[in-house]
Amino acid sequence: MKSILTMAWTAEDPSAFDLAAKMARKFDARLVGLEPPSYGVMSMAWADAGMGAPIGGGLAEDAEERQRVAAVKQAFDQRAVGLRSEWRSADDSGPTAIGTIGRAYDLIVLPQPGALPKMPESVFETALFDSGRPVLVVPTGADGLVGKRILFAWNGSTESARAISLAMPVLAGAEAIVVLSVDGAMVPGPTSAEIAESLKSHGLNVTSQHEKPGSRSAGQTIVDTAIAVGADLIVKGAYTQSRLRQMIFGGMTRHLILSSPLPVLFSY
Repeated sequence: MKSILTMAWTAEDPSAFDLAAKMARKFDARLVGLEPPSYGVMSMAWADAGMGAPIGGGLAEDAEERQRVAAVKQAFDQRAVGLRSEWRSADDSGPTAIGTIGRAYDLIVLPQPGALPKMPESVFETALFDSGRPVLVVPTGADGLVGKRILFAWNGSTESARAISLAMPVLAGAEAIVVLSVDGAMVPGPTSAEIAESLKSHGLNVTSQHEKPGSRSAGQTIVDTAIAVGADLIVKGAYTQSRLRQMIFGGMTRHLILSSPLPVLFSY
């Protein structure tokens, strides 16, 4: 891993910058910060798509927007001291820029999305669907380097299999990996035990677990198990169920996107 692209939505939530900088130091990687799109640009993009804007209330004034972006850049610069780094400005940063620019980087690091003042969920989805690269989502307040103890959420799917390859630079440095499957949340495919054996062939310290969720959702079962085993990172192949179905009915991916207290590395 030699290049990392990161974005923060506001300077009040610099957790993505914190973790991206720590990973850049660990992997001796180049770190690039991407200026967030403005509220106005995001609202116009949604209007062009025939959808209601995700921004409540009036649009921020130009001066307020410049102040927000300047504060975000300052937060990035403070964390990039001593690193090979670059800041990419608004010329590159339309609402879909994170997805297209992200194709040139080994990893994209973003804050956990949600309702304002958090980053809009559409920015995460653009990064995930358009870049072809793994996306690390960092919840507010997360600190410390990740990857020492990893929970790999396995459900038998192609997306989960692809996540193994894309996450391998992080998996390779782990002291311990738990491959978890959840009863009732699997598709036809190898078991968690089979995946654990496959990862062991790479010289990794891997165990497997199969949990019954009981009254919990599958997503909450993943989070609870990750905490119980002392994991600092969850790895997950995203959207085995369709995105629309998960928006309507819920699902593991969306639960982890919006609610995980631990950083989650997604791929698609």
